[in-house]
Amino acid sequence: MQKGMSLQIWTSILVLILSTAGANAAEPIKMVSLEPTSGVMKDIGDRMHLGIKFAVEEINAAGGLNGRMIKMLYDDTQLKPDVAARKALRYITEEGVEFIMTGTGTHIGKAMGQVADKQKVIMLNYGASGDEITGKDFTPYQFRAALSTAQMAAGLAAYYAGTPYKKFYLINQDYAFGHDVAEAFKKWMKKFKPDWQMLGDDYHPIGTKDLGPYITKIVASGAEVLVTSDWGADLEVLIKQGRSLGLKAKIGNMYLADPVILPALGNGAIGAITGDIYLLTLETPKNKDFIERWKKRNLDPAHPYPAQFIGKAYQGFMFLADVIGKAGSTKAEDIIKTWEGRSHEGLIGPMFMRACDHQVIAPMAIGEILPGPNPFYKFPYVGAPTLISAEKISVPPAETGNSRCK
Repeated sequence: MQKGMSLQIWTSILVLILSTAGANAAEPIKMVSLEPTSGVMKDIGDRMHLGIKFAVEEINAAGGLNGRMIKMLYDDTQLKPDVAARKALRYITEEGVEFIMTGTGTHIGKAMGQVADKQKVIMLNYGASGDEITGKDFTPYQFRAALSTAQMAAGLAAYYAGTPYKKFYLINQDYAFGHDVAEAFKKWMKKFKPDWQMLGDDYHPIGTKDLGPYITKIVASGAEVLVTSDWGADLEVLIKQGRSLGLKAKIGNMYLADPVILPALGNGAIGAITGDIYLLTLETPKNKDFIERWKKRNLDPAHPYPAQFIGKAYQGFMFLADVIGKAGSTKAEDIIKTWEGRSHEGLIGPMFMRACDHQVIAPMAIGEILPGPNPFYKFPYVGAPTLISAEKISVPPAETGNSRCK
């Protein structure tokens, strides 16, 4: 009797252990995406989240990653680094999140990267572009699956090297990213177009509602091209006020393939040059298929196409998902080992994660804003882009400011 009871007890315990192990194996992979979903940059954060949501839906519908579903959490950074850092830490320590991520704001990327480093969790950066993130402020726990400031500046400089324009004016937001763009653009122009002339180099606070004084200087300079890294509401203000005050210069910018801003700009945006690691008008088979899947799902009727920030976030996240699948693990050490030196076929084409600084090496798509209508929208939008090769825009490892790359 006692032996029978003992056997039953041990059988029950074994079943409980096996059941618990199975339940644990099937526990979801918890992640959090932190973006500005309030304030003047809310529309950008919302669209970044849409790209992540679509990626998670597709992955979970296909069975998840290594048999585990993804549980994605979303929250607001308010575009404040202290808020982003505090929330990232809370999600890790209280919610058991294994991956944190963002795509908006170099200052946000740096703050969250510090949290990732201290907590030893992986951070995906699918858009925060400041060079120092993968340079002097490098942490092995952050991977950038988007172009750096220097790469994007190199792409614009390479494009302008093939044009007759010589007189340039620079204006950027007054924080790390804006300064990085200006310095990188000047450096690359010296290499690609030595006879260029810089007529001005100004900076303004983020969220400036009246850029009139700056625009007056630009117009008076006689610049042929105005290069700016402004994004969101600042970019809209710059171009709208600029055109109303007589600005004739061509615009060069990384964030003008934006269907939220372009309707407001109307014909004022025609002729501008824009580029990034993702453009809706990319003609790769993978991007065409992605667009069709997005249209069929109709995740957000306000965004019938996965333009600009949506596609960029999706592409970056899918690189991470590919790595998790190949690693067969969510442990930070396994992810680092698997991701370093790994290639991935993105919407833009081949993407390679450089091991020394965790910076993706990929082409840059550049296109011109053309009059509407077009295959996607009735208003002016970016045409079919050309690709500036990854090799041409890559910063040599020794010049990144990252001691691991020397």
